[in-house]
Amino acid sequence: MNRREWRWVALVTLALVAASNLPYLIAWAVTPDGAHFTGLIFNPQDGNSYMAKMRQGLTGSWLFRLPYTPEPHNGAPVYVFYLALGHVARWTGLSLIVVYHAARMAGGVAMLLAFYGLASRLSDDVGERRAMFLLAALGSGLGWLVGLLGIVTADLWVPEAFPAYALLANAHFPLAMGLMVGMVVCGLQAISGRKRRSREAGKQVSRGAEEQGSKGAKKQEAGSKEWLWGLGMVAAAVALGVIQPFGLVAVFGGQGVMLVARAVRERRVPWRAVAWMAGAGAAALPYPLYAQWAIRADPVLAAWNAQNVTPSPPLWDWALSYGLVLALAVLGIAFAVRRGSDGDWLLLGWVGVTLVGMYLPLSLQRRLSLGLGVPLGLLAGTGWWRAVRPRVYARRRAFVQGLVVAFCALTPVFLMLGTPLSPAGRPWFYLSRGEWAALEWLRDEGHPDAVVLCAPQTGLFVPAWAGQRVVYGHPFETVDAERRKAQVEAYWAGEMSPAEREAFLRENRVGYVLVGPRERALGAGEQGSKGAGEQVFGAGDVRVYEVTR
Repeated sequence: MNRREWRWVALVTLALVAASNLPYLIAWAVTPDGAHFTGLIFNPQDGNSYMAKMRQGLTGSWLFRLPYTPEPHNGAPVYVFYLALGHVARWTGLSLIVVYHAARMAGGVAMLLAFYGLASRLSDDVGERRAMFLLAALGSGLGWLVGLLGIVTADLWVPEAFPAYALLANAHFPLAMGLMVGMVVCGLQAISGRKRRSREAGKQVSRGAEEQGSKGAKKQEAGSKEWLWGLGMVAAAVALGVIQPFGLVAVFGGQGVMLVARAVRERRVPWRAVAWMAGAGAAALPYPLYAQWAIRADPVLAAWNAQNVTPSPPLWDWALSYGLVLALAVLGIAFAVRRGSDGDWLLLGWVGVTLVGMYLPLSLQRRLSLGLGVPLGLLAGTGWWRAVRPRVYARRRAFVQGLVVAFCALTPVFLMLGTPLSPAGRPWFYLSRGEWAALEWLRDEGHPDAVVLCAPQTGLFVPAWAGQRVVYGHPFETVDAERRKAQVEAYWAGEMSPAEREAFLRENRVGYVLVGPRERALGAGEQGSKGAGEQVFGAGDVRVYEVTR
């Protein structure tokens, strides 16, 4: 790539990453009077849980303990990425939300640059590279349209499958996609680059002795570069195994399909390429395997893992969720099958393995959709450039391509503008000043190991912004979540007798009871504090009571 092309990539990448901050700025600008904006708007349930994990790192821990359940437990070294971000906040003195968004944007930059690096590896045409890059980065489906009809498709709520949504949603999905593509690029360079260089060197066999010496030096240099690319693939695989191990399935699956296709084509096993893949797998798998063992060895974490079920949406949902991108990708698939390069087979294998994995009888089906929009977007770019563009009048090609990219990007635009202005989202985006003051008091003055009883919705915020555990606060990270939520709602609705309330507080090790607007909305109001002890904090319409026994 020349300097002009790099400049285009850098400017577009910076523009897209900067635009990803727009919904947060909108939500901050429309903050209601007397409210505090948390800084999280996309999937706030998971967003606040990430902040809770970072807060554990802020306190110096490298072990994750469920903060949304009252049971004490030893914890395990999982969610290391967010624990590490908490340590970064501790070392730098920056707030957790600043570190979180800085990591989100840095991951977005890495992801987008990796996309263009792969596009440049797959195509020698600058125009085709740009089309592939834009459709991979921005491509989504018809969620913006069917969403207006009340149909919520995957492109409106599954950020791991759509790069543009991932950039908006959190810090680890864009980085994970960047590492997946980094594995692919390094793998292609190490596995395929040597073969291409050997062929080029073979054409020079008839040259003189001086040229032979030069060729020998070039071969030596090529060999060293192969090792660098191979080690890059291994490093990316290890990092991906720590941050989001589901991505390893798609990438290794795609590389496996590529090697099988090459073996069939050349009628020999590419052992060198197999060795690189095996080495990357051997380096990447120990941590995910250990993490699973550690989770199963901790009874509380094991109970959480058992209820962490994420089924994949049906196929018709995915078809709507990719829309025009999928239609163009089908054309790109047809071209890729005919051309049959290593990169083509890798993309085809990536898509195929992901689709199969998403419907295996596993509890975490949807997690295997991580990065699906990348190969589909790249194939869509090829489909547009090779199959559709030649049939468009030359003078209109740039305009039509702009329309295609803009149409495929409508769902991200819909999310960027609609989410921060959604009335239904406001209770999840904002805290009252009294609630925020109470969380600050709990963080600075409260016992860090105490359990807080509050409304289910308030329970989402306490571990993230104060640090204490709660009786209920998250549908997955609260053990026995449905029963606990029903009990908490019954407590605040006044459906428990004094004896039952006393037993409930004791059984859940409650140290503080927080009463605010969300608790009063459930029915009992201040009666929920009866028997809780003395008031230790008050601000506005929020009270905190310390349970004493």
